[in-house]
Amino acid sequence: MHVASNSNHVQATAEEDIAHVYTMRISRLTIDKLGIKLYDRVAAVLAELIANSYDADAENVTVTLPWGAFLYDPKAPNLSAAYEITISDDGHGMTPAEINRHYLTVGADRRTRTGSDKSREKNRPVMGRKGIGKLAPFGICKTVEVISSGGEETSNGYLTSHLILHLPDMLADTEKDYNPQIGELDGTWSKSHGTIIKLRDFTRKRVPSRDELNRQLAARFGLERSDWRVRVRNASSLSEEFTLGQLKIDLMEGTRIDLSDRPVPFESSFLPVTGYVAYSEKSYKDANMAGVRIYARGKFVAQTMDFGIATGFHGEFKLRSSIVGELHAEWLDEDEDLIRSDRQDIIWSSDLGEALSTWGQNLMRELAKRNEEHARRAKTRFFMKSSKLEERLVEAAPSDPVYRDSVKEAAALLVRDADNDSLRDPEHVERISKLAMSLGPHRSLLQTLREVADTTETTIDAVMDLFHKAHIAEMYSLGQVAAERLEVVAKLEALIADGNTLERPLQELIEQAPWLLAPEWTPLGMNESLKRVRSHFEAWYFKEFGKVITTTAIDRKAKEPDFVLLHDSGILWIVEIKRLGYKLTDAEFLNAMNYLHSLSKFLDENEELGQQFPYRKLTFVVDHIDRLNAVSLSSLESDRRVSRKTWPEVLDSTKRAHKDFLQRVEATAGGWTPVAPEAAPQVIAPRTPDPSETGQGQLEF
Repeated sequence: MHVASNSNHVQATAEEDIAHVYTMRISRLTIDKLGIKLYDRVAAVLAELIANSYDADAENVTVTLPWGAFLYDPKAPNLSAAYEITISDDGHGMTPAEINRHYLTVGADRRTRTGSDKSREKNRPVMGRKGIGKLAPFGICKTVEVISSGGEETSNGYLTSHLILHLPDMLADTEKDYNPQIGELDGTWSKSHGTIIKLRDFTRKRVPSRDELNRQLAARFGLERSDWRVRVRNASSLSEEFTLGQLKIDLMEGTRIDLSDRPVPFESSFLPVTGYVAYSEKSYKDANMAGVRIYARGKFVAQTMDFGIATGFHGEFKLRSSIVGELHAEWLDEDEDLIRSDRQDIIWSSDLGEALSTWGQNLMRELAKRNEEHARRAKTRFFMKSSKLEERLVEAAPSDPVYRDSVKEAAALLVRDADNDSLRDPEHVERISKLAMSLGPHRSLLQTLREVADTTETTIDAVMDLFHKAHIAEMYSLGQVAAERLEVVAKLEALIADGNTLERPLQELIEQAPWLLAPEWTPLGMNESLKRVRSHFEAWYFKEFGKVITTTAIDRKAKEPDFVLLHDSGILWIVEIKRLGYKLTDAEFLNAMNYLHSLSKFLDENEELGQQFPYRKLTFVVDHIDRLNAVSLSSLESDRRVSRKTWPEVLDSTKRAHKDFLQRVEATAGGWTPVAPEAAPQVIAPRTPDPSETGQGQLEF
């Protein structure tokens, strides 16, 4: 057992080492309260002794004890007497003078006494502080033997100290100093430095099994160093051992929050922290794995399930049953001592403790929200698998990815608040599937469903009531949809007829009605995803190239967009829009190609976003390309990602497509029956034209 000393403050004299009497000056009550009462678990005792080895600059520590055994069994006293726990290390050790000045002085602040909070040789931030960890073994045993070799190396080696402490003698009702028993090796010499601690005469304490012990010890240390290794061996079979490592916890995908960029606000500054919080895949009954473990200087100092957040918040039960994580905050154990004497919790009522608590509670709310989103995604995946909706949509609408995506979005909104049992009911799953396919083609219905999903639980009954109140018959009016489209076409025709139209109104119109570029293309969902991609890409581009770019003509009226960024099913589309009669230059062509390359690089580096948009395209809407050189023209013609349309072509293709659209509206009008608002709402899907009727195999409104 070590209490490392600073050579500038402590110089053991030859006289002290030769003529020494080991003496402990301590209140008997202190031994009882700080040793026996605070440390009553084997793992907690071992953690204190291992931490002392770390502070003594040990590189290798070996712990030997009987795994899974009761250290004392009144029915088998002879077997119990044979048990021993040994902790040995190769640290700098202690001379007799150092043992008297440091090890046998209980309760003095180690860092004040030595004048440093770093270890003697390796400059490690020491874990020990209060000087009471040496009493920890008496929480489980009555006899502690210390053999330590240290000091300056001589021709004989290192001077050895050997003493034996007996708890009954230490607790004797006397005011006299306690003098530990001197061991037979005391005053001898050792070829190597280091310390051996032996524990014997145990109380009725159980040593955990291998896996339990590994978890309990790993939970108490949050450090990894190349010059630090702890081996734990089974005394009953020395070939059985494990090396102490990090605590392994299975985290729920998508819930981990990294803490390195989330400092704790305190007064006018920020306090750094590292680590993570997340949800576990399962609820852990093992207290060492549940909750957020808090470390200072690599050693466990506290554990919390919620940072003291008040009850009543959404996701409360899941949070408290599945939260896991580790938080490292060195400032908890620096200038101001914020750690309880037993090192099992911090002083939350302190100013810094309250700041950490407030910060942690905000973190808990964010984590609860993340879990809610993850749970909803999991429900959607389960529903899609059980309903086989994806396969059914591909079969029903193989050439209409937009319709398929809108149906899947509707399904996700409908199941987000469903209970798990209902999603295992085939009839209920089929009911949701049909409702989603009915909702899919209708923009206004889907938007209304999005809105209600943000304010209430989206049960099917709630959805039906919503449709009733929203006059579903009116929302199903295909004529109204057609009129809206034709109004946009007329506006485009007027802009082109004007002849002097600038880029801004054309950009805004394309953003509001992207189907003008491809009449069958009607993105109904992923608006939030597109906004997120835009903001993240613009921030990434500025960081990468130091240039501010704008990708929308609608959201930022004061800025001229560099290009318009649109989306289709699985496609992100850069649209470079030029005014009527404009001639594209090589510099503009190359600049747009660089934007396409940058967008692809950004999506490849951000896997979550990149998976949503595996295809990236560039379209020029420009009337003339006769200024382009041969290289640019060749790239325009050969690169499948790049295309070009003139404004007359955009108008012509749109008008022709919507002539067919009007005919489909008229043909479909007889295929469904409006539902009166007063009637019980029944969602009736519009008749889907046979592909042979349209020749395109596309599902339309």
